[in-house]
Amino acid sequence: MLIIGSGLNGDMIVLDLDNLQIGYVFHDELWENDSISSREILICMNCSFGEFYNNSLTIDGYPVDGFQAERYLGLVK
Repeated sequence: MLIIGSGLNGDMIVLDLDNLQIGYVFHDELWENDSISSREILICMNCSFGEFYNNSLTIDGYPVDGFQAERYLGLVK
């Protein structure tokens, strides 16, 4: 994974080089647990870099961090 930016709370925005999809990695979980893999805490947004950029500009309420991404994708209530 390649870090390409960060969300408003410090969560990393990453490009998964395996599938070219964008996602968020929880920064606090990664820093607090050095044995965890970033892939284990990846929230995949199921979109390409271009789609992510466009969505962030055109969709109201598009996630700006990992927690919002989980809610947006329906992974948590």
